[in-house]
Amino acid sequence: MLHKVTPLGLVIVGVVVLEFFILIPRTIRDAEKKHFLPPAEDVDLSIQGFRAANLNADGQKETVEAKEAELYQQQGFVILKEVTARIYAEGDHVIHVRGKRGKYFLNTKDIEFFGDIIVTSENLGYELKTEYLKYAKGEKVLSSHEPIWFAGPNPQTPSLEVTAKGMHVETRKEELKLLSQVHCKKFDEDAENIDVQSDKATVYLNKNKALFVDNVVVTQRDMNIFSDRFLMAYNKKNKSIDRAEASQNVKIVQEDRVASCQKALFLNRKQKIILTGNPRVVQGGDSVSAKVVIFFTAENKILFDEAVGEVKELGLEGF
Repeated sequence: MLHKVTPLGLVIVGVVVLEFFILIPRTIRDAEKKHFLPPAEDVDLSIQGFRAANLNADGQKETVEAKEAELYQQQGFVILKEVTARIYAEGDHVIHVRGKRGKYFLNTKDIEFFGDIIVTSENLGYELKTEYLKYAKGEKVLSSHEPIWFAGPNPQTPSLEVTAKGMHVETRKEELKLLSQVHCKKFDEDAENIDVQSDKATVYLNKNKALFVDNVVVTQRDMNIFSDRFLMAYNKKNKSIDRAEASQNVKIVQEDRVASCQKALFLNRKQKIILTGNPRVVQGGDSVSAKVVIFFTAENKILFDEAVGEVKELGLEGF
């Protein structure tokens, strides 16, 4: 049975339609009964086929759609079921969001998503999954306090796959900030994969870079690298690790070899690490300190002092 809609309610709904471009498949007057749901006691209107659209500051149309919706006009929001949204990031880059349920705020145009959420970047090829997500339209920020899974640039054969708890995305900058409990698996073609764990991380989506911060542990086979920061640049086309650099309180442990320095350039395909910033390597009862040390990860070998020329050729500075 339908609840009666008061004239005042119709006026307010009409204002909402004009201000927020809420589009219903048919007008309320001409709609058939099958297009409506039995409303709850405090629901002003229940509909099927909800669509809201508005223009952002750049004149691009952002949309929210749902199979079913319930309007709570006094509270200022709409409850959505089977919701999808299309929002814009930098330039004409498009982000699609899909979730089981949603909450659309009429005044701010913010959206909350709940349950089985999938976020995809149409242009950059990344995919993110979580159980809760909020889009703050004014700040153009996507955020979540829940565990997240993230992969890309191609989610089917990703270059990197990340899990974390909590995230914050500034869509204008296309930066994904992972707030805690970060675990990343970085795949590499024709070279060993690496695992990275850290307290926090930032993925620069349009630059194919990732920065891991605080209590960083990088693992590859029998080698562990400990540091305060680990910056990684990867190739979008072939998934290779172009360059990676550990910095600040770096410690490398591989079997009985222990190295320490302030900066370590990780060359994955060449299977070596270049240590600078007071590097020191200890193995058994022997130790080596030099201006530059090259640590070979696939063999029991190090080079020092004469490695300075090779470091200059690689262009270590400016990464």
